[in-house]
Amino acid sequence: MNVPDGDNQPLSSPSKKKRNKRRRRRILWMSLASAAIIVGGVLGSVYYTLQPTQHFHDPHALPTVTIPDAPGITAHVLHAGEFNLLLLGVDSRTPDTPARSDSILLIHANIATHEFNVLSIARDTRVNIAPYGLTKITHANYLGDLKGGRLQGIKEASQAVSNLTGLSINYYAETNHFGLQNLVDAIGGVTVNVPFAVPIINAWYPSLNGKTIPQGTQHLDGEMATELVHQRELLPNGDFSRQQLQEDLLLSIAKKMEKPQNWGMIPSFINALPKFLTASNLSTSDMMSLALALHGFKRSDVHYYQVPGSSLYAMDPIVGQTLYYWNPDMTALNQIIAKHFVN
Repeated sequence: MNVPDGDNQPLSSPSKKKRNKRRRRRILWMSLASAAIIVGGVLGSVYYTLQPTQHFHDPHALPTVTIPDAPGITAHVLHAGEFNLLLLGVDSRTPDTPARSDSILLIHANIATHEFNVLSIARDTRVNIAPYGLTKITHANYLGDLKGGRLQGIKEASQAVSNLTGLSINYYAETNHFGLQNLVDAIGGVTVNVPFAVPIINAWYPSLNGKTIPQGTQHLDGEMATELVHQRELLPNGDFSRQQLQEDLLLSIAKKMEKPQNWGMIPSFINALPKFLTASNLSTSDMMSLALALHGFKRSDVHYYQVPGSSLYAMDPIVGQTLYYWNPDMTALNQIIAKHFVN
């Protein structure tokens, strides 16, 4: 009787079943390996594109909110790995209320050198806003809000900053009192080295009126943190002292989130961002890449500047009254911009 060789055994034979089982197992492992390679390649590609040096490399690919358009102003050119972010803190108490920009911070990021140069612009800085004339820069946001809502307000405020500095604005982020409060509370408060005593008047919460935030190291909850950066009337240098407090608070938040022992708060921090940012053109990938850029953040990476100038009282075309202004020294300001905000 002829015995069939192995390749011709009936399908039901034990030997054939074992080979089929091994074949299916090999196919499964090959499929899993292929899937892992594909997923790994996709994740690697995503991680590569999110690397700050790659994500922010081409200035022509970045969004542009505003460019200088005032007569006699020459726009400064961005180089590879640079972008400008305008951070606005507005005084609106309700979403539909026209708002003034109480705090104006222009951040010039240089990814290649891991430097962040910050220009703090006083709300009373005197600028030309067409067609009204010379008025406070804080009015730009308010006038835009009245004309076209929140985004128009941001556009007008950005345009005023562009015309003052000669810098284009790539990104904007707007927050208000409640947004900052939510963010600070989401990370369990923040420790700030307060440089001078801060008396609280005209508080957002009446129960805080008459209290004082003492000089020195203080752990502040959301309410007290927002009052810290809201006050200016009784501070040593008025609005310039408030600008210093704003910088100290933002840096304290950044330093807290950088510490490994606080990384467990990152989900809460991320969940609070939509409440903190009442408006922004930063995409999710922009934020993720910016977070990578802040890895290893040090206080020495941030350089802080204020608009130089002098006090002035003049008639305001918006309110029809004589108001206090901070009159910018454009020669000195242009030197700061050329040295620290243009590569």
